[in-house]
Amino acid sequence: LGIGDKPLLLSFGGSLGARHINEAVTELIKRLGSSGDFYHIHAAGSAGYKTMLEALGDTKLSEYTDVREYINNMDVCMAAADLVICRAGAITLSELCCCGKPSVLIPSPYVAENHQYHNAMALVRRGAAEILEEKDLTGEKLCQKVEEIFSKPGGVEDLGRNAKKMAILDAN
Repeated sequence: LGIGDKPLLLSFGGSLGARHINEAVTELIKRLGSSGDFYHIHAAGSAGYKTMLEALGDTKLSEYTDVREYINNMDVCMAAADLVICRAGAITLSELCCCGKPSVLIPSPYVAENHQYHNAMALVRRGAAEILEEKDLTGEKLCQKVEEIFSKPGGVEDLGRNAKKMAILDAN
């Protein structure tokens, strides 16, 4: 991606977007986006893209902040990501584990039997991810979570290593 040594945050909520994630990431961008400490790619989704851009308004964004409607090169972005902020669907978690990516998981509470929460907890219990439930999600809490992970010695690396251990690369 040609972003140099800056850590890459990759965040998304699905092809339509996820309003609560977009709102929290808007605050994350407002607080950390102008610092230039991170490169951040966020997919707001087709339902949330214009609303998110309006919410960012006059926010002074770093050249390292990239808000998109959709990520057409997810394979490249995922490979480059240092931390992923996303939902906890089964396929997404499988991809995170196969790629050995640390993550902050925000399970959708609007799914059958709250299964995304249980999906996320499978990684959290093994030290492969952090969780932030949507009912607790705010921009401030998301910022704190990201800062905690990056400030903890080995935080990003440990989460990624533990995620990789959970990967099943030869599933039938």
